[in-house]
Amino acid sequence: MSNDTTNIPQEVATLAGSGRKSLARAWREHLGLTKEQVAAKMGTSVAALEQIEAKSAKPRRATLAKVAAALGVSVDQLVG
Repeated sequence: MSNDTTNIPQEVATLAGSGRKSLARAWREHLGLTKEQVAAKMGTSVAALEQIEAKSAKPRRATLAKVAAALGVSVDQLVG
């Protein structure tokens, strides 16, 4: 990945651009991580992560920061 913090791999863009998945979920799937792994890294439940990953979700910036840290990406990469 380049140093550009808004760089989004084509696979992630395609998954999210299909309209069925949020960028957070697309990133998680692209990275090969389970919901359980990401939720554990965030210190939250799988149910909470599922709500955050919902296409209609509007998580707060602090929540996005936790997701980004768990995925190893920047917040900018989660909001496109």
